[in-house]
Amino acid sequence: MAAEETNAPSDADSWYELGFSRGLVEPSLLLGVPKNVLVLNGIVAVIFILDFGFWPILLITAIIHFTAIYVCKGDNQFFDCLQEYMRKKNYYGV
Repeated sequence: MAAEETNAPSDADSWYELGFSRGLVEPSLLLGVPKNVLVLNGIVAVIFILDFGFWPILLITAIIHFTAIYVCKGDNQFFDCLQEYMRKKNYYGV
């Protein structure tokens, strides 16, 4: 007897697993971090190197970058949420 074919959906058949739909629902990351964090980190490094000649800033910005990658692994929108939280006014202070 031939093995019966089942029409049960596999894990690859779900819409979330398809490549084109993941780009629509997940925020884009550049080098593992959001673009604005990467640009800000790069600008700080360039300013410190060109204006002050402080080359050890490369080590500091690398540490900041890898920390940002670690944070974004758990939550892609961490920096967006942090930015919105910082803008909120404290209306109900104790």
